[in-house]
Amino acid sequence: MKLFRGLEKTDYQDVLRAIGLYIDEHGYTDVRIIEIEDGLVLQGRVREKKEIGTSSYETFLITDDDLKEMVRTAAERRGQKPPSFTQ
Repeated sequence: MKLFRGLEKTDYQDVLRAIGLYIDEHGYTDVRIIEIEDGLVLQGRVREKKEIGTSSYETFLITDDDLKEMVRTAAERRGQKPPSFTQ
């Protein structure tokens, strides 16, 4: 991910905490998270889709910009100072 370039440390904890909230809000199970150059690919099983012939997984690209916003929002929700990401 380009997200951590230029930072003194890579804080996956904040990213995973924000992604965890997203997963919980959407009710995903059997989650896969794949790190790629431009962000994360998130794939999760949807509980409601159980009909034959329907895909029970949803797949999303969560870009670095999306992740920055998710981490900032999560920090603000906890009453903490959001991290400053460099470009």
